[in-house]
Amino acid sequence: MAIFIASTKSISRGNGQSAVASASYRAGVELEDKRYGKTHDYSKKHGVMSANIILPSALAHAKATVDRSELWNKAESAEKRVDARVAREWLVNLPHELNEQDRKELAHSFAQTLADRYGTIADCAIHQPTDKEIERGADPRNFHAHILFTTRCAEIDDNNEIILTDKATIELSDKKRRELGMERVSHEIKEVRQIWEQIANEKLAEHDHKLIDSRSYAAQGLNIEPQLKMGSVATKLERDAYAEAKATAKEKGEVFNGIAPVTVRGEINLMINERNRLVRTRELADLRESQLFIVPAAPKFEYKPSNVSNDELEQAESVVERVKQARIQRQIAKEAADALEKERIAQQQRDMADKKERERLLAQEEARQAKLEQHRVQIAAQEAEFKKQHGHILHQELSSQHRLLKNIDQKSDFGQHLNTLLHLDQQMSAWQHYRSEPSTTDHQKQLIDQEQHEIGSLITSHSKQLLDHIKSISDLSTRQAHTKTLERVFDDIKDRQQSALSPEHQRQMRTVSAEINGYSRDINRSRGMSLGF
Repeated sequence: MAIFIASTKSISRGNGQSAVASASYRAGVELEDKRYGKTHDYSKKHGVMSANIILPSALAHAKATVDRSELWNKAESAEKRVDARVAREWLVNLPHELNEQDRKELAHSFAQTLADRYGTIADCAIHQPTDKEIERGADPRNFHAHILFTTRCAEIDDNNEIILTDKATIELSDKKRRELGMERVSHEIKEVRQIWEQIANEKLAEHDHKLIDSRSYAAQGLNIEPQLKMGSVATKLERDAYAEAKATAKEKGEVFNGIAPVTVRGEINLMINERNRLVRTRELADLRESQLFIVPAAPKFEYKPSNVSNDELEQAESVVERVKQARIQRQIAKEAADALEKERIAQQQRDMADKKERERLLAQEEARQAKLEQHRVQIAAQEAEFKKQHGHILHQELSSQHRLLKNIDQKSDFGQHLNTLLHLDQQMSAWQHYRSEPSTTDHQKQLIDQEQHEIGSLITSHSKQLLDHIKSISDLSTRQAHTKTLERVFDDIKDRQQSALSPEHQRQMRTVSAEINGYSRDINRSRGMSLGF
């Protein structure tokens, strides 16, 4: 009867392994390893019945192709970590009851199912025991498949070439899988083992062979102790010792009846086999004693056009029902795999959309920062130009030939106050001229507004101070002359700088103008009274 074997392991750089070397050995071909600059040649390896690349259905329908060397070199180049997992292998036992074609179809069906489930590419190599291995003690029924899968999902780029992208879900850590709402990896592996059971049982049921069971012996209710895994080293030691003992017996002309195990694991497995044999023998004896054990005769199928017995009919219906149930289970597994694949694709699309949105926001922020930096540079240049203009206007001398200064003692307090007032008027005009220039920017105009606001305040305050100074002069004639001069200067400034002043300063200027004009009328009235008018 067929036995259930479906185990998986990672091909990891951390263990000194290479995806290219592993593929070369399992396929029995020569491959160049571009990462390590080596050529792996296993073309003389025996026992390889077939080796085929199996693409996910979506890539196969798109007529995409990739050869073995290109595939596994891509798998190596896609990983950057020194301890990266570069491939995943599934090892399955192929029922010896099936013929070569059925075994190949079974292995390829399983590989295709997983390729579609995870979006990865499979490299399926089917092996059989060689004559040399059988001579050294290997089981001649040990047909099996080594199926290597890429650890990353395969997609087609704009050039219609296959590329390896994100890690497949089975390769994600348990923490990442929890974040995605998925079960642990151990649960995933258990599901894959059940998928192999369903696919294999469908094929076995078609040929009326006994089905396999992915459950443990204990879960099946069988009192059978599982053997230890021998491993490659112990297996080689046992086979070498077996071959040597057999050759020695042949040279001596003796009958060869096998040898005792030469490894600890071999000895333990021998004891386990003996224990299972004794338990089975006891169970059979108990069944015979209770008259419950009946050995049925092997069925003989005689297909006749009529007179079919009930037993034959029931047996045929039983086979049909088993095939039907196996197909139903496979369909359920396929639908579950399809749903998972759709969710994976949807999640991938969401991740890509999120990535594009993050890239868009990042580009937008970088553009904003670049624009801000450009604006800062422009503002700095404008302020530097404004500062230069400010120095020029501030230090511009007032002409000593000014018409209002010709008859004024410029060294007197009144002359100095008047000089300051005229200087402020000159600055106000200069800023107004600077504002009207085409090259003056909006930011510079804002700075000009601040300067003119300050100058407007200074004009009103200096005018009040000058009026207060005039009021303190004892000589009436001097007060009258200075008041007349101030009145002319202030009214002239008020009219000329009307557009440059803020509404607040315009109101203040009118108030000061009224005070100066009122005081001028009072002086004229007082002078007329003193002259007898």
